[in-house]
Amino acid sequence: MGFVEIEAAGKRMFERFPAVKRGAKRVYQVASVALNNDKVKAEGKITRVSPADEYEYYYGYYDKSPWDINDRYMICVRVEQAYKSVAPREPGTVCLIDTADHNKVIEVGTTRSWNVQQSCMAQWLGPDFKSRLIYNDFRKGKYCSVVFNVDRMEEEKVLPLPVYDVSRDGSFALSLDFNRLHRMRPGYGYSNQPDRTKGVLCPDKCCIWKMDLETGEVTKLFKYTDFAAFEPDATMKGAEHKVNHLMISPNGKRFMVLHRWFDNGRKHTRLVTVNVDKTEMYNLSDDVFVSHCYWKNDSEILSFLRKKETGDHYYLMKDQTQEYRMFWPELNTDGHCSYSPDGEFIITDTYPNRKRIAGVFLCTEEDNRSRRIARVFSPFKYDNDCRCDLHPRWNRRGDKICIDSVHEGKRGLYVIDVSQETKEKQTDDSDITVSVVIPTHNREDLLPRAIESVLNQTYPVKEINVVSDASDDGTDDIMEKLCQKHPQIHYYAYRPNKGGNYARNLGIKNSTGDVVALLDDDDEWHKDKIEKQVALMKADKRIGLVCTGINRVFVAEGTSNPYIPPAPYDCEKEILLKNCIGSTTTVMVRRELFDQAGLFDEKLPALQDYDMWVRLCQITKVGVVKEPCVEYYNYETSGQISQNTQKYIDAEKAISKKYADMIAKLSPAEQKQRRSYFDMLLSKKGMRNGQKKIAVGYAFKAFGHKPGKSSFVCLGAALVPYKLSMSIQRKIGNKGIS
Repeated sequence: MGFVEIEAAGKRMFERFPAVKRGAKRVYQVASVALNNDKVKAEGKITRVSPADEYEYYYGYYDKSPWDINDRYMICVRVEQAYKSVAPREPGTVCLIDTADHNKVIEVGTTRSWNVQQSCMAQWLGPDFKSRLIYNDFRKGKYCSVVFNVDRMEEEKVLPLPVYDVSRDGSFALSLDFNRLHRMRPGYGYSNQPDRTKGVLCPDKCCIWKMDLETGEVTKLFKYTDFAAFEPDATMKGAEHKVNHLMISPNGKRFMVLHRWFDNGRKHTRLVTVNVDKTEMYNLSDDVFVSHCYWKNDSEILSFLRKKETGDHYYLMKDQTQEYRMFWPELNTDGHCSYSPDGEFIITDTYPNRKRIAGVFLCTEEDNRSRRIARVFSPFKYDNDCRCDLHPRWNRRGDKICIDSVHEGKRGLYVIDVSQETKEKQTDDSDITVSVVIPTHNREDLLPRAIESVLNQTYPVKEINVVSDASDDGTDDIMEKLCQKHPQIHYYAYRPNKGGNYARNLGIKNSTGDVVALLDDDDEWHKDKIEKQVALMKADKRIGLVCTGINRVFVAEGTSNPYIPPAPYDCEKEILLKNCIGSTTTVMVRRELFDQAGLFDEKLPALQDYDMWVRLCQITKVGVVKEPCVEYYNYETSGQISQNTQKYIDAEKAISKKYADMIAKLSPAEQKQRRSYFDMLLSKKGMRNGQKKIAVGYAFKAFGHKPGKSSFVCLGAALVPYKLSMSIQRKIGNKGIS
């Protein structure tokens, strides 16, 4: 029996004695934390979005999204403190966080009915999920809900009941008895009024209402006695009843509710579904324990619950049947689950374990796999009824998760980036669409060859974006003919000249494929280049950048030699030491990675490709096709940027400054290795441009930083005429100075 099973047995043993249970839990956790060597505060791609000021910020429950439809505004509630009382009398402030304006906080209104678990039930109203939101309040001695118009930034109407859940079309809401809920389940109801049903085990009073959000008309749906009379259990006799966790189906026709009763301190829960018109009530799960649930669609519900045969796990159940499937057996502890907008992923969490660490897990059904994507520490003052559950919830795009967390000392709103993880699910038999970007400038004689090599690929490309950087030769005429013949070719031209990386960035911005492959206008691809790169990406979804080997062709001399980039799979450190990926003309990148890492730095005078690889390698794995797939032509004409040595010197200085913090984390030996590599690079540029003094100076520096074969060869090459030095380099394969 593992720790989880032992803890679960302990919870059941003390279930009838809540005070003893809380005391035992505290002693157990204090001892575990004291003996714990894993001092985690926060782990994962977690970013704070709420201010770090004197207030506490949080959203609330897991089954709603704080984001508007455009993923710009996030709803939150700001309070003075949320750890002394489960439903404080002090008012809270309903706010919007503008993520497009430096997380600016915009005050919407005041709420006097809120709790530490579900806040004031603030949520966006459908069907547009952007123009209006609704939240609960207490006014003139009564609970109510307030509709706020975001477009006009004003209160639109006040409705006669507080809401629990709202239909997706925004037409109606369900409400329940928040007073009884507060007394029987602290942290989920409101404390503004006393529970007038106290002392009555199963009140013959309404417990669920339906409210029309347009007219405010209220309809009574069910009483407590209705649930007790539905398929009664012997344990219900003499038990105290309540209902909780209402959730409306996506089509608005049915809803689920947890019917819970307490028999001599022992808790029983069953999951009931029913039509909004009160028909077809169904007892979906009734094995003593049911916890958090979520509608996957109109006929399936995911929940963490107990089945007598298999125990406490996540189960996907088909409504109005006894059909179910168990998922993720390793997650045998309760959590708050929900589906991504496209239904492909599930996010859930755990409560703080014995070490006070809670986790967030991303799950998939088809491979029955769960992956922990984050974990955070929870201080002891946020415990028991005043605890801060993470309550993970999706944004509308399905690439971010929002959690409430206290790992920085008080409640705050945090976002976890899951864009890479969710993109990885693309299956092996699906087609990865490819966009090709070719920047060009006055290469009418060479550009058609490059384009032809793309058209001849064994793996078809979706589009070819050719971008002319102020070409004034015959490029426009050539491209007009090619675009007419090949509809997948798109041509962009502008004047005046803005540089090759402006052109490259423009092509990337207009790319619609899953991946972007880069090609220089004077090079050409082997016909199976794209096919081999896509195969690597399909084989390992963690790979977001694939480079290939090249065949260096020295046109003037009529010679060539192959080169295979030495990029490792985990390249975030290696790329700081040298350009182990190579030229842009070999590289394919998943499109969304440019959104994370940014585009090519147009301010750099040179080495823009290397700068891009540094950023990409910090967020993705690297694949290498270990054979030449590109004919890389070296013309050594004045039109190539490599002719300007000073640009490279300036660019190297700028890059070293840009990544100074990362470079500082390298060991002294690694820093010398890096310095030697770039000195050799600058020495070679000096050799090519006939600047012997610069070439020799940097070669001596390289040898001084890291004496060895490569730096020695570089020094020897710098001291002889350029043609002889190039011959020496080709004979040794350009090791270390390419």
